[in-house]
Amino acid sequence: MIAQIITGLSSGAAYALVAIGVVLVYKCTRALSIAQGEIGAFGFLVGLRWADGGVPGFGWHLPRFGTLVVAVVVAALIGLVVERLVMRPLVQRPPLDGLIATLGVALVLALAELQIFGTAQQNAPPAVGEWRLRVLGATLVSSRVVAVVVAAAVAAALYVFFSRTKFGLAVLATTSDPTVARVLGVPVNQVYRFAWVASGALAGVAAALLGPAFGGIAPFDLTRFTLRALAGAVIGGLDSIWGAIAGSLIIGVVEAVVGSQVAAGGADTVAVLALVLVTLLLRPRGLFGATAAA
Repeated sequence: MIAQIITGLSSGAAYALVAIGVVLVYKCTRALSIAQGEIGAFGFLVGLRWADGGVPGFGWHLPRFGTLVVAVVVAALIGLVVERLVMRPLVQRPPLDGLIATLGVALVLALAELQIFGTAQQNAPPAVGEWRLRVLGATLVSSRVVAVVVAAAVAAALYVFFSRTKFGLAVLATTSDPTVARVLGVPVNQVYRFAWVASGALAGVAAALLGPAFGGIAPFDLTRFTLRALAGAVIGGLDSIWGAIAGSLIIGVVEAVVGSQVAAGGADTVAVLALVLVTLLLRPRGLFGATAAA
């Protein structure tokens, strides 16, 4: 049981990277994004293509770690484009419009992946090397270990960002009341841009870590992981970054434990959905959700 919990925590850490992005976007724009998975996946698939076939115009092949760097950069750029061309015009519209728009973005990116990279699962060698770590009976591959470390580092960085930097305080002001923030001179559009770029970069990291950990990556794969991350954000609280991390870890543990204890296929998914429903019934804001939460 302890081994399954450790494995689940490592999976939950990767989900948390996507969940943090979902919460950042939601806090800043009140748009619930389900496009994060495909944003990250597209960036990582570009990195894999350049590693195998060479960078267009240069002819040299990316090293393994380069696929992660490309995934982060490309996903961040996609986030920037999505914010500027798709989401910013919808800021004053009902939240449902933003949700539908992000669904459209996810579908467009997934269909682009199908056309460019094909339908077959792409082999994804670990960008952080092939090594393993044994912890309390659980054997964790390199991508899972790095996911835990990166999630912890991101959590620490966000704590410092929101509590110690001027722009971090501006982000909090925008999440509280964008209209008042504009009156006070807060660069609200920059806050929106930051949320989408940061969430895109985190999605790129998650894709580069989740793909190798689960044996490869194909179009629509990361949307499935995004739904896991979204479940974690709902359980923890959509307006709480720390809640999103905690909720994602819970999701990872539930998946691992139920998947190992119940033979029926899909039991882990049913358990996650049941946990989300129970949370919504008992604590609609999530375990740690509060409008003033950071």
